[in-house]
Amino acid sequence: MTTTHALPPVRADSPLKLSGILASALPHDLGTARGSSRYTVPVVFSRRPQPRELDLLHGGNVSRRLAEAGYSDVELRVSDRRLLITNTNLMDLKTGLAHLLGTILSEVSAQAATERADREEELDALGLIEEQRLESIRRAAAEIHFD
Repeated sequence: MTTTHALPPVRADSPLKLSGILASALPHDLGTARGSSRYTVPVVFSRRPQPRELDLLHGGNVSRRLAEAGYSDVELRVSDRRLLITNTNLMDLKTGLAHLLGTILSEVSAQAATERADREEELDALGLIEEQRLESIRRAAAEIHFD
């Protein structure tokens, strides 16, 4: 009997990380004389990015940080569960870009989680206010008698 072990599902609120480079999607002529020195490197996310994470990732702050670190030509695009790192190469990633991207992604994920928690607290507080308002109306209505 063969036993298969499925990976546990990744929760949407788990930190967004990069799992690894999708080597099969690298340019087919990589490492040849005709291969380009700059290309797009597809990297797999640990889970599907949430809309706010995408907003933060595509924001000007990320571009500025990349430029300040010497990667002004590098652009980040998202396609489903992949981060497409354009105008780069494996050497750039190996010598510092990968670490920078990991740090940026960690910060983006943490900021989105904080904002989500803040929104949930605000919604809980608004729900409590609404509940109190409705209870006040019920009490006021119950005090009215038609006899």
